[in-house]
Amino acid sequence: MSETVRLLYEKHSAELNTFARRRVGKEESLDVVHDAYLRLISYSDETTLENPRAYLYRVTSNVAFDHGTRTRVRAEWTEPDLDLDTIHATHPAPDAVINAREKLQMCLDALAELPEIYRHIFLLHRVDGMSQGDVATALGIPKRTVERYIAKALAHCLERVQA
Repeated sequence: MSETVRLLYEKHSAELNTFARRRVGKEESLDVVHDAYLRLISYSDETTLENPRAYLYRVTSNVAFDHGTRTRVRAEWTEPDLDLDTIHATHPAPDAVINAREKLQMCLDALAELPEIYRHIFLLHRVDGMSQGDVATALGIPKRTVERYIAKALAHCLERVQA
């Protein structure tokens, strides 16, 4: 940090904090002042500033405005009680996708090992969403048989995936 900016900070930070507090509130005012000084530091040619204090107030005002805009947009587009730090990505992590695909392939391989009727009943129930009673009626077999075949197919798949 240049000596001029450091001196400006030491001399005006308290009054800028009061200035920012009126615009954004007590909690955010220190952040606004800090961001204003960061913008001043990034200003490449401080020797051309005729009135650094006025420039600093202008930058602080702009940062406060930007902060207020972000706050309003966030309030408009998020749920009021939503903690933004706890939001999870809408897509699973790449390693979770790979793991899920591997398990799916294991299940498909396990289903391929079953007799055709077991596989067919299991898929009608678990994939197509048919109730056990509807599967029994559609295939003309007792519901208890459908229950047993589904249980055996599920146990077989779980055994292969967990192995």
